[in-house]
Amino acid sequence: MLESRKKYNENKVVSIIGPGTTISGEVHSEGTIRIEGHVSGRVQCADSIVVHETGKVKADLIGGQVIISGEVHGNVYAQDRLEISAGGKVIGDITAPRVSIAEGVLFEGKCAMKPPGQIKPPAAKPGGEQQDKQAQQGKQQPQEKAQSEN
Repeated sequence: MLESRKKYNENKVVSIIGPGTTISGEVHSEGTIRIEGHVSGRVQCADSIVVHETGKVKADLIGGQVIISGEVHGNVYAQDRLEISAGGKVIGDITAPRVSIAEGVLFEGKCAMKPPGQIKPPAAKPGGEQQDKQAQQGKQQPQEKAQSEN
């Protein structure tokens, strides 16, 4: 039985996060996203995520196809294919059915290759990144108080 695979098109870019642009938070898109600037938080795309050579990402990437030529600090989940091109840098775990890593790439993390349809990225945290920062600050304040009282 032949398996029909969804066609992803990294050349039909719908959204561009250009050089000099910084985004913090969650990004969701149905079409291909090209990242040439800075993104922190979480990026989720039904099509392709392309991290350009100038792109710097501190986020989890979740897409049908993920192509990395820039720098990513975070976990990467590709439903179909993950490619790390020459000059790419990934610090984090990667999960995809098909993985291509070029020579000279910096990759630090774990790699899991699972069949299509079995990749389950973690759910987005309610309240996002801002809520996490507030929770961390709340935990740090009592410690700081205790230290200043001594």
